Amino acid sequence: MTSLIILLLCIILLIVAITVFKIHPIPVLLISGLILGLSIGLSVEKVTESLLNGFGNTLKWIGLIILFGTLLGEILSDTGGADIIADSIIKLFGIKRLPLSMAVIGFLVGIPVFVDVAYLTLLPTIMVLSKKSGHSVLVLGLSLAMSLTVAHALIPPTPGPLIVASMLEIKDIGRIIPTNILVAIAAITGGFIWIKWNTKKLTVKITTNKTNILEKKSITGYKKILPFLALLMPIFLMSIGSVFSQGGAVIQFIKNPIWALLIGVAFSLPLIDKKDFSKKLNNFFHSAGSKSATVILITGTGGAFGQVIKDSNIVSSLFSDPTGISTTGILIPFALSFLFTTVTGSITVSLITTASIVAPLITNGTLPPEITAAAIGAGSLGIIHVNSSFFWLFKEAHGFSTSRILKSFSMLSGIVALSGGLMAILLYML
Repeated sequence: MTSLIILLLCIILLIVAITVFKIHPIPVLLISGLILGLSIGLSVEKVTESLLNGFGNTLKWIGLIILFGTLLGEILSDTGGADIIADSIIKLFGIKRLPLSMAVIGFLVGIPVFVDVAYLTLLPTIMVLSKKSGHSVLVLGLSLAMSLTVAHALIPPTPGPLIVASMLEIKDIGRIIPTNILVAIAAITGGFIWIKWNTKKLTVKITTNKTNILEKKSITGYKKILPFLALLMPIFLMSIGSVFSQGGAVIQFIKNPIWALLIGVAFSLPLIDKKDFSKKLNNFFHSAGSKSATVILITGTGGAFGQVIKDSNIVSSLFSDPTGISTTGILIPFALSFLFTTVTGSITVSLITTASIVAPLITNGTLPPEITAAAIGAGSLGIIHVNSSFFWLFKEAHGFSTSRILKSFSMLSGIVALSGGLMAILLYML
């Protein structure tokens, strides 16, 4: 319990230093990780190794994805490709229903594609849709991020729900899908209602001319399809990879997020004017590198802080006797999962840890496996805040203050988790 108190104090210190004293997140995250590790008895060498491992493990794949995602956004935005996509979405869903459309798109895309990758891939579209429709970029971004995380936590074939099913000895994965979908819909519905109620608070001032929403772009002929291919091809390739996970070298290549996204970039290249093509492409790389550097570093340091939490074994030491918590029913797996995500900042860690704790309650017949799996998934949505690398990615991608993201994104994630948890409890009672 002492270690948990130390962790909570470090998180409070982190929030205060960034929001009150306006210190940059990078040094604060590193120093907070150092203080946490030393305070619970780890050596300087062990804490340093933990920080470096967390930084490296986070960036060894997401770093290039952030760069390529930013590069794709630069090309689509500058050439008018993002405008083509935005106009099509506006025509399809209508201006008033854009937040709902982003939630639906996020839910579908979040099943085969990792949250960070999907959000960065769709970010250029969000920015242009906001400018052209008048909707707050924060409202659209929250709608997308919310549904992406819900799909990531609850809907197979994402790894988290599959791991939970395996640990709870649910051999037929199809048994958890209907329950998890009901819980996922409830979670997104609760979050969407909160967004609608707080639209005014989430409004970001933008300058736009609504009369020109459907104006024609300079892109003509076959090139009109290229923005869609650039955006959707990475998602399609990664989806194919998740379906044929045991495929050969080609499948292993195209399902890798780095190469899939780079293929998407390749489809955007013909949008660049042939005149001085190399110079313009180099300028795009330079601009993307400049814009993504801070995002990459903050994402890495966020992962470093989270790694210290994992290596400290604070979570695993909280509950030593799983059978002693069985009396409160399905509320326990939900509450534990909610706590672990809030404390560690990792949905995956939360899913695995909670499933390992409550597994004995499944084997002895105390809890129903399918509803327990859904409750764990709902709880893992938790409160996403300063100890989550995605929190910092979301913040830096839009350039908002930490306090504003805490009041919007973190609050929304808690509402989403509680909404899903209420559905799981209701299903348990029925």
